[in-house]
Amino acid sequence: MYKRGMLQEEIFISEIERQRAEITGLSALVVKKDEKLKYYESENAYLMEMLRKLKRDVFGPRKERWESKEQLVFNETELEAKNAKPEDLAADESEIEVEKHKRKRGKRGPLPEHLPREVKLIEIPESERFDQDGTPLKPIGIEKSEKLCFEPAKLSVIEYHRVKYGREVGDYVKTAPPVASLVPKGIPDESLIGGIVMQKYGYGMPLYRQEEQFKSLGVHIPRCTQARWLIDAATALMPIRNCLEERLMADKYVSCDETWTQVLNEKGRKPEAQSWMWVRCTPGANNKIVLFDYDPHRSGEVAKRLFMDYKGTLQVDGYGAYNVLEKSKDIVRIGCNMHGRRYFFDASEGSKQGRVLANTGLKFYHALYQIEEEAKTLTPEARFVLRLEKSQPIWSEFKEWVDSNQGKVPPKSKIGGAFHYFQSEYSYLIGYLKDGLFEIDNGFAERMIRKFAIGRNNWMFSDSVEGAEASSLYYSLLVTAKVNGGDAQQKLNEILKKTPYAKTIDDFERLADILIARPPPT
Repeated sequence: MYKRGMLQEEIFISEIERQRAEITGLSALVVKKDEKLKYYESENAYLMEMLRKLKRDVFGPRKERWESKEQLVFNETELEAKNAKPEDLAADESEIEVEKHKRKRGKRGPLPEHLPREVKLIEIPESERFDQDGTPLKPIGIEKSEKLCFEPAKLSVIEYHRVKYGREVGDYVKTAPPVASLVPKGIPDESLIGGIVMQKYGYGMPLYRQEEQFKSLGVHIPRCTQARWLIDAATALMPIRNCLEERLMADKYVSCDETWTQVLNEKGRKPEAQSWMWVRCTPGANNKIVLFDYDPHRSGEVAKRLFMDYKGTLQVDGYGAYNVLEKSKDIVRIGCNMHGRRYFFDASEGSKQGRVLANTGLKFYHALYQIEEEAKTLTPEARFVLRLEKSQPIWSEFKEWVDSNQGKVPPKSKIGGAFHYFQSEYSYLIGYLKDGLFEIDNGFAERMIRKFAIGRNNWMFSDSVEGAEASSLYYSLLVTAKVNGGDAQQKLNEILKKTPYAKTIDDFERLADILIARPPPT
């Protein structure tokens, strides 16, 4: 009886142990499933944020988007009419604002005096030059109005007659030397090359469209011929670019950015492979320099090559290729708050929690950029003092807020990404506080490279590496000329005309001076 009781007790205890083990296993399974559920919920939230962003990018307005006049293509008429100011409108076509039965009309100024003018006298027929009672009327004054006319581009030919010399007729000794030219054996005058360059790189008109334009003027200039002219001329212009590069590398403050491009015929690469156009510029200089560099890669080795001998402050975004430059003791890196703000903006239309936090982050950025608006008209010294007084406390509060909230959000969420970028780039983001010359973001470089991106949307790709490198040269010259003010076409034509006569470094330095010259204040 005793043994039977002991056996039953052992069986009972064994059953309890089995059930406990089973419960432990089930509990572990529940924990594991809870972890999976949390992961799937986090993944789902991330994917939903991505979906909302894609929908917004495709179908919705982009509030943060910077839109230049060059980007207005199909809807520019509607947008320009909507945004027109009364003073921009012609007096006879002015916009009327009806408010409490009052009408306000805009009035434009006269057309520029330097334009050629043709005066047409409009008279009343002689049979109508009588008053109501039959009294003859005579001229007593003039009422003037103006119409602006347009005449399509014209082509002309210059014939160079080189005189031959000899002792007697038929006794040849020597001939006057040929006129120096960028394309010695070709037909283009420097003004024609300048026009092709401005049309393609300034206005985004591909060579095949220019071919059609030339046909309408009665001359057939195939696009391949135009391309050959540009590549040949680029070789002659390269020393000017080298002079600009030396000046850029001597500046204490340089910014950099990059964008993709495509080259169809590049050895060892597929036609659809992405290549890159890099831009380096001097946002703080009075006479600014903007240089474009083509490279098939976007790696740190390219960044290292572009800034091999640079000593100064470099402003870039958080792209990892620039990390290699931190090994140089001569380069101080500062960051781009435009990118930092963009992360918070993207998160502001994500999950509910992300929206609340992102809007707070955007308020910090709004306060910082308001200070920059206030500092725009100040000297670098005054900007430095203002930033230390007003911006630095905001940054300290901003950093403390991010630190306290970063652990509360999923790392893969949009707001998690914004916090991660802020934390990893913080020392660079506040770098602009070191000097009043520095900008709060890399916006200047982004605006410069956008000029290339807008052109790329028209001509789409380069056929060869030589073409891509020629494009980088012409964009360098043209954008540098534009950003310093004045007539870029006139500057370009002048250096094209003078380059064949340049022989020394001093000659090319003087041509570089033409590009970066600023017009005198009016």
